[in-house]
Amino acid sequence: MEQTTTPTAAPNDAQAAHTIAAILGVVESDVVFSDMLISAGDPVMIRNASGWVEHKMEPYTAEDIEYILSTMDPAFANLLVAGGFSRPFLVGKWRLRVTAYLALRGSKQMLAIRRTPVEPLSLAQTGLPKEISLMVENPKGLILISGATGAGKTTTMAALIDAINTTRNCHIETIEDPIEYVFEAKNSIFSQREVGADTPSFYEGVRGAMRQRPDVIVIGEIRDRDTAENAILASESGHLVIATIHASSAYGAVQKLVSFFPGDEEAKFAALATSLVGVIYQSMVPAVDKVKGVVATELMFNHDQQFSDMLGDAAKVNMALENQTDKISRSMTKSLYDHVAAKRISKGDALRSVAGQGAVRKKLEEMLKQITSS
Repeated sequence: MEQTTTPTAAPNDAQAAHTIAAILGVVESDVVFSDMLISAGDPVMIRNASGWVEHKMEPYTAEDIEYILSTMDPAFANLLVAGGFSRPFLVGKWRLRVTAYLALRGSKQMLAIRRTPVEPLSLAQTGLPKEISLMVENPKGLILISGATGAGKTTTMAALIDAINTTRNCHIETIEDPIEYVFEAKNSIFSQREVGADTPSFYEGVRGAMRQRPDVIVIGEIRDRDTAENAILASESGHLVIATIHASSAYGAVQKLVSFFPGDEEAKFAALATSLVGVIYQSMVPAVDKVKGVVATELMFNHDQQFSDMLGDAAKVNMALENQTDKISRSMTKSLYDHVAAKRISKGDALRSVAGQGAVRKKLEEMLKQITSS
């Protein structure tokens, strides 16, 4: 039987104003968080570097949430039943993506709010190693960004785009789902396309971009073989391609890309040997204050083809990263060690960030023994 939502009485004007103002007050405050979760009668939850924590604001009523939904879209009831919907909003220096959906067999209306800055951070502001700027100095090739959800991949991608926008005269075309940052042209010009609104899919967006004369193609996420194929082709044909892909390490991102081509792995490793500029793998670790996050990074630079002759050998790549043979690539263990040594993160949080990665955790434990407890 199809689930439906039954509208409740709307709050009066004073209640309505308070409902919206309460959310905006949190959004524009100095509270450190990336996401907010709201449901009727439950504590309002916000997500910081340590995870989900309860906010002090009063829980919302069903009427409050329904009022918010009605301001998002008058046809919200039908949209919720059809699977939910999202809407973007601009609030001061923040851009919000508000997603509404149903839970508990249609009995509960919920709101998930993602908060990102309107202005992208510069590479220096992200806390990433300054050497990353070397990657975007290349006029062509493939840059992969990987990490878990919430690790800051979008922030890193935006910082790389901003670095190009600041220093180069070129046409940057992005294919995103959704568009996270709206860039203002500096030295570059932009075509920002959203999947579902401007192009049917990442694959169609990348394929179409090849005919639109971009110098830089940005892919929000490589999810399938067709997108992966076109990303590699674009990087081989004179474009600089920047893309995110889900993986658990820098080399894992390369393996994930090649895994889209079963039976053709050798040819794809050969293609990447000449086109891969580098890989950024990152993890967000709680700072010592347990609220802010610190980005730990594994960096695999290949702009001088340092790794090209070993891309098909995981052991060789990981050993080279650990030994930092080119002085700019680095392993995740080295990044975490440096953060602990500088007292930005705790030993416990460093080790928890690599839980489930046996060899990596063991190596990190050995390195951390060199740091005496304060």
